[in-house]
This record gives sequence, structure tokens and C-alpha cells, in this order.
Amino acid sequence: MNIPTTEYLKEITLKKYTTVPEESDVNAALEHLAATHPQLKPVLLIRPTRKGDVAVIDFVGSIDGVEFPGGAGQDYPLELGSNSFIPGFEDQLINRNVGEVVNVRVPFPEDYHEKSLAGKMAVFRCTIKALKQKSAAVVDDDFAKQFGLNTVAELRTEIENHMKENIEEGAFMKLRDQVMDVLIERFPVEAPSNIIEQEMEMIRKHDGEMTEDDARKMATRRAGQGMLLMEMAKANEVTITDEEVMNALKDELQQYGPQAPQILKMYQANPELLRIFRAAQMEKKVLRWVISQCSVEEVVLTTEEFEKIMSE
Repeated sequence: MNIPTTEYLKEITLKKYTTVPEESDVNAALEHLAATHPQLKPVLLIRPTRKGDVAVIDFVGSIDGVEFPGGAGQDYPLELGSNSFIPGFEDQLINRNVGEVVNVRVPFPEDYHEKSLAGKMAVFRCTIKALKQKSAAVVDDDFAKQFGLNTVAELRTEIENHMKENIEEGAFMKLRDQVMDVLIERFPVEAPSNIIEQEMEMIRKHDGEMTEDDARKMATRRAGQGMLLMEMAKANEVTITDEEVMNALKDELQQYGPQAPQILKMYQANPELLRIFRAAQMEKKVLRWVISQCSVEEVVLTTEEFEKIMSE
């Protein structure tokens, strides 16, 4: 296979688009965080439940009088009208009173993920224990403690650092697109059909609405890129260690918070899942090496300009 040399890569010039978060950007992100984490305050008036309220409920679900696994909960804060439960469930808890016991009758959807419950009529015995309302969060040190930080100042720093990470990741993605456009045009690779089919399967899992033709085009390109990058890695002795893979996985799992240890165990117990993750990290490492061999011009944009470039 004909692959690019380091001398050829040095002749490529790439543009690294970047930006610097301004105070107004951090303020906007903090306001959004507060809006998406409202405080819950008790409803002091004695009145029936209504749409938008958060009803604290205990519930037990059964089918034909037999309780089923996963169908019970205690002190569950359910926002009425959020459609987070089975369709029709929340509607039956509106215009009810605290202390009332309600038998909610709803059918599970035909396409419900748990096949043993799909399409079956269920009865949930619900006890309304308390009624609360959402109110805008007060951004203070107590609010910061929800995210494991001590002060608002620390929270602002955390938000800014997260924004910088997103900017750097977006800049890398654009650099990747630029360099691969050049390399695939100059060094086209025809991937085996089985690898293209595997890529197609992953693409359709992430975007079920994509047409088969579009999915095949994307899969063909991705498969070709992957093969070219792996050949370049071999030729230039670019490798990835187990330690690097596990560190990358731990960084990835931070977004899952308290569930991260369980998900890490799932990866460790599933060799195929770990293999896919390792391959993705290896490809990213090779790409970073390829980009490091090219000439890179940094282009600093405003936040608005940067977001526009990223969306293209």
C-alpha cells in the first residue's frame, strides 16, 4: 500500500480554528446550568396536583396481579407532564391530593425495550407522599456543592476548563477532517467489504434515519481512512499502551459520575467492547501524530465564528 511519508506530511498546511472563552460565555453557561438544575421547594398551599408539579411518589407495578422486576420505587420525584414515564402514566396523577393512593392503569408500548412487558396492561399502585415545585436555582456556594465543588469561583473555573476542552476537541476534529481530505484524495484506499459493513452497522446504530446510500458512503470513507492510518502507524512505529487506553477510558467515564466504576467493570468484562474503544483511541493517537508532522496555522475566532465553523 502506498502511504504518505513524513516528508510529504511536512508539505501539508492545516488551519487550527480556536477561540478563547470570554466572561460572558462562562456567565451564559452558568445560567444554563442553573436553569437545568432547578431547586425543588414544597408546595405550601393545600391543593390538587397539576401539570409542572413534582409529585414525590411510592409506586408498585403489577401485571395480572403479579409484581414485575423493576416496577417499584420509593420517594421518586416525578415531574408531571415531563413524559418521563410510560405514556398516560403522569396524566392520571394530575388533579390528585397529597396522601391519595391512585391505581394508574397503562399499557406498555408495543416497542418497549423490555420485551416481556411490551404491549401488556399494567397497574401501578401509587401513593402521593409530597408535592413540590421547581424554582430557579440560586447560584451560590451551596449550588456549587451539588457538583462536588466548594465555591462558585471553583464552579466558574470548572466550567471554563470544560469549555476549553470542548474547544480543543472541536479544533482537533476540524484538523482531522482537513488532513484526511488531503490524504484520502492523494492516497486512496479500498477497504474490504466486511470492514465497510461493520462501519455501516455502527453508523446506523448512531443514526437510524440515515439512508443506506449515505451510510455506505460514510462507511466506505471511514474504513479507508482507518486502514490508511493503521498502515502509517506501522510504518512510523506509532503504538498505544494498555495504560494509555485505560487512562483514556477513565477520562471518558467521568461523565457518568457515580456509575463510572460499574461501567468500567462492564468494559473490562467485555473484550469486544474494549477492543472497539482501543481501536478508536489508537486512531486518535495516529491522527495526532500525523497532524504534528504537518504545518499548522492557528486561527483565533470569536465564540460565534468558532461555533459557526464547528457546525459546518
